[in-house]
Amino acid sequence: MSDSPAPVTVARTPPRWEMPALLLGALLLRLWHLGARSLWTDEGSTWSAASAPLHELVRLCAEKDASPPLFYLLTSLALKTGGDEAQLRFVSVVASLGLVWLTYRLARLFLPRGGSLLAAGFCALSPFQLMFAQEARTYTLVACLAMASLYCFLRAAVFGRARAWGPYVLVSALALYTQSIALLGVGVQAAVVVLDARARRRALPWIAALAASVVLYLPWCFISLAQMSRLSHSHWYVHRPDFHSVFQVLRAVFLSPIPLVTPDATATLPGLKAWIPAPLAQLVLTALPVVPLALAARAALGGTERAAGLRILLVALLAPLIAVFVVSFRTPLWLPRYFVLLTPSLCVLLAAGLSGLRPPALGRASRGRTAVLVPFDVDPYRYYNLRLGEPVAAFEVSHPEVPFASDYTPRQLDEMTAAAARRTAGFDEVWVVVRSANSEVRRAVAARTERVAAAGRVETGRWTYTSFAGPLRVARFDRPGTAARQMP
Repeated sequence: MSDSPAPVTVARTPPRWEMPALLLGALLLRLWHLGARSLWTDEGSTWSAASAPLHELVRLCAEKDASPPLFYLLTSLALKTGGDEAQLRFVSVVASLGLVWLTYRLARLFLPRGGSLLAAGFCALSPFQLMFAQEARTYTLVACLAMASLYCFLRAAVFGRARAWGPYVLVSALALYTQSIALLGVGVQAAVVVLDARARRRALPWIAALAASVVLYLPWCFISLAQMSRLSHSHWYVHRPDFHSVFQVLRAVFLSPIPLVTPDATATLPGLKAWIPAPLAQLVLTALPVVPLALAARAALGGTERAAGLRILLVALLAPLIAVFVVSFRTPLWLPRYFVLLTPSLCVLLAAGLSGLRPPALGRASRGRTAVLVPFDVDPYRYYNLRLGEPVAAFEVSHPEVPFASDYTPRQLDEMTAAAARRTAGFDEVWVVVRSANSEVRRAVAARTERVAAAGRVETGRWTYTSFAGPLRVARFDRPGTAARQMP
């Protein structure tokens, strides 16, 4: 059973062109006027390194720039198609598009497809992301690679997908070769290992995989340590955090990097205060991220798989902010650009929180609140489910390593149970349909499936039907207070 909660019914799953269309729209937004702005100081340094011969590129990165060479090597390839501003910034465009995709994949670990598309849409439209997507600097690329590292880490350490450790080693090393702020992502992973019981059980594989990434990074590691010792001198213009600088960073991360109420003197468009009073505009803008984040935080207090996922995302969002804020009183680092990697976690939390604002009438729609768990063989049920007037979400309870459901290890049984719980966490009504529980292991799976369906719900019906292939057993579980529905 895959760790992504993808329903198998057409009615539950939005059309498959939606994500490609969203990515296309995100790409067009990032390409719009890509070369219109002239280069600023740091982008000029990027051009100098990326257009230099390889040995000079490495020397500039080691002696002058504060970053390892990966971003400049990729930019040098982009410059082979032309030398204008657009080519210089193209690597950041591609990395930002990768962040949109990773936001969707991260959301799919914890949210249904619709919520995941919403999260990816937030990332695609994020002004913070759009700004750095059109900047020829390392921050968008390191954010993309750090988020890929976090995604692989969650698949391996939290969901037990051991094959994800291989990609984890690679993308983690590439993140380190891009920018040292990749260490913020490693810090998030360490916090998850401490706070999540599933990750704690896999702490040793994580340490081994992280060590392998560091081994790959060793050729540049000592240079990076020397660069970090010079970091405070490179940030001579940054002071310790005060109220204004804290506000600027939080506004950039959670809303927009530019003022929306009172625009700068050079702005070509009026701010919101031109139409509504400034205090009201500030209140509305504050509520836009705060309300859904508060709802997501409240949902994270539960005991479900979804709640555990939201807690992980809250750690991924808040831990880097807190760490950099504390360190900035010693070494000046409190700048918006160090937090480009936070956008995916923020967008998933916003999407999860907004689901709590859904009108109650929408929550009573049978197709959206009903799920069916079918141990072993979902295909016959799916065949008839698609012919219903209102098909419902149907999930197979099985394991990809055991195609014929002949036997399972304790680990596989636990993974199947966890995946079934994760997939049905948001449904008010869950049916369990079991055929041919004719062995001890199949009966164990059926019993576990019913326990998943009963979590937070009460049994409201049980039926047995005879057929040529053997008895078909059906059980229904509803959350208290939900409306009745005819059997799917």
